[in-house]
Amino acid sequence: MLIYYLLALLPAIAAFATGSIAIYVWQQRSVTGAKSFFGCILCIFIWCFFAVLEYLSTEATPRIVFGKLQYLGIPFFAVYWLVFTLRFTHDDSRLTPQRVRWLMVLPILSMIFAFTDPLHGLIWKSVELGHTPAPQLMIQHGWWFSYVMMPYNYLLLLGGVGVLLNAFFTSSQIYRQQILILLAASIIPFFSSLLYLLAGLHFYGLDLTPISFALSSSIMIVGLFRGKLFEVSPISYRTVFLNTEDAVIFLDTKNHIVDLNPSACQESLFGNVLGQPFHVGFPAYQHLLTTPLTQEITETIKLFHLSQTLLKEVKIRALYSPGRRPVGSVVIIRDITVEHQKQAQLKHFAYFDSLTGLCNRRQLEISGQLALSSAGKGLWPIALLYVDLNDFKPINDIYGHQIGDTVLIYVAKCLKTCVRQGDIVARVGGDEFVALLFKANHNAANNTRERLSIRLQQTIEIENHSLQITASVGVACHPQDGCTLSELLHYADQAMYRHKRSYRNQRSTRRSLVDQTQGTMGSPK
Repeated sequence: MLIYYLLALLPAIAAFATGSIAIYVWQQRSVTGAKSFFGCILCIFIWCFFAVLEYLSTEATPRIVFGKLQYLGIPFFAVYWLVFTLRFTHDDSRLTPQRVRWLMVLPILSMIFAFTDPLHGLIWKSVELGHTPAPQLMIQHGWWFSYVMMPYNYLLLLGGVGVLLNAFFTSSQIYRQQILILLAASIIPFFSSLLYLLAGLHFYGLDLTPISFALSSSIMIVGLFRGKLFEVSPISYRTVFLNTEDAVIFLDTKNHIVDLNPSACQESLFGNVLGQPFHVGFPAYQHLLTTPLTQEITETIKLFHLSQTLLKEVKIRALYSPGRRPVGSVVIIRDITVEHQKQAQLKHFAYFDSLTGLCNRRQLEISGQLALSSAGKGLWPIALLYVDLNDFKPINDIYGHQIGDTVLIYVAKCLKTCVRQGDIVARVGGDEFVALLFKANHNAANNTRERLSIRLQQTIEIENHSLQITASVGVACHPQDGCTLSELLHYADQAMYRHKRSYRNQRSTRRSLVDQTQGTMGSPK
């Protein structure tokens, strides 16, 4: 009888292993499929735990009770298994909560029938305790068990195995080890259960299925720690294909559409274009396939849709079999309209002043150097005006920066109206501006400066405040005052400061005269 008790260790080991795995998997429940796998393992744990208690019981009543308690796990294992395989492989598009509830109907009925078995005999038609060669339950199963419950369970188990096999051939190499471990762990109990039910094979009354779960659990433990089960979950190429925002179209060697993702369906002219020539569903891109593919084609195409301009980046690549035989091509269409707009905005922010809309210093340097290199040495003149507002800081201090910004915008507009079309106007500092005048000599630059001075002399009204704007302007000409932009800027900057000193001296003189006049008028006769 020693072997009788030693055999009880096998389902006990299986119960301990599955219980430990259940705790570990529950801690990883955020991983796709982990919750349903926890349900599988919990069912096996219940099955193995009560199988040990049944096997060790020598009386008929407790042995029958523990045998029936195993039905808390046996009917539900296959449902959890199928749900797990679909979740784990991301093939769960049709697996709605309502359908899962329907899958649970037969297992719930089987559990109810197991606990009410004396009334109808649907699960155990008859049961008695045998003693040869060891204590064991002699069970004759009822029609529900034989023709409904077990076929249903095997159908679901085979469905899960089929899902894993499909995922094995469509997943990347890194995930195939995981799927192979799951297949091995599921097939061993499957065949041992068949041997027990069909051939009646057992050891001293012990069902082979819990014993096989001990081996299956060992394989799962290897998968958990070596195959990294529930640390990373597989994502099939098909899942990526269906979820990508880019339109992906697969063509055969005759350029007929053999597959396309939902984004491509929205891109096509018709709802169902499978089997149709590429130009039927996507006429805007048909010119890209007029010649045989020798290398990858990438082209940006501009489309007009509802008074809106769309930009599409189209990539076409030839597809080959593992034997390097041409099998077709793949077309990837990406909408780059928003991306192009953002790039244009970033470019605008990089080269233009956000407040006034004028060029900034970087754009001035690029355009200025290009203009000066084109002008050559004395081939045609170029003039530069360096403009600095007078007494701008008091405007910010007295009226606030909002009015100060309005003044800067106003000065920028004045400068734009005083130069010719094609000339460059830039804001290079807080209240500093530069105008680059093409084919303009010193006289033309002075005339532009006079126009600006006259324009700025006009009193402007900003939020009920009357302001008088003046500016100091320095002039430099190419090539006599400098041959590079930096030389012209330096020369014009020095001329601007001489103009500013003259303005300040004149303002001080006017203030002195006003003070003297007020003093004379205020003295007694």
